[in-house]
Amino acid sequence: HKEKSKSWQNDISKLDNWQYDEIQDTWTCAAGRQLLYRYESKEKTESGYEIRRRHYRSESCEGCPLKANCTKAQGNREISVSFQYLRYKEQVREKLRSEKGYALSVRRMIEPESVFGQIKNNRGFRRFLLRGLQKVNLEVGWLSLAHNLLKKVAADRKIEKTVQE
Repeated sequence: HKEKSKSWQNDISKLDNWQYDEIQDTWTCAAGRQLLYRYESKEKTESGYEIRRRHYRSESCEGCPLKANCTKAQGNREISVSFQYLRYKEQVREKLRSEKGYALSVRRMIEPESVFGQIKNNRGFRRFLLRGLQKVNLEVGWLSLAHNLLKKVAADRKIEKTVQE
């Protein structure tokens, strides 16, 4: 995971490398300067999911030796944070760090690649016949259904063969 890399852990622009003070509701950057709460906004995604973000801004980044590495902005550093997103992110990290999570992630890396390889090479699929996102999604569904049915048939034949022996 990229969060484990040295470059990520040493990147002072990443919010993960900052400190949050729940009592004062402030973030402290790598230079030790506080970003104060300004306002909260709500944003609705296309799917209807509502994202609540809290916005913070540093009082002054003038003269900060780390500013060039921290932000490209001319003024002070501003951040927007979704605490719900941060909670979900931490839950996922914990799951991935577990033994079961690691095993599943290794399995995920292997399985989809072989599926795409089989669909492309063994089934001869090279391009979508239909146009438009909705129709392409339908075509992907058909390909997936066909692939899964062929897998099921192969598994059933294997079981039949072992039962007959």
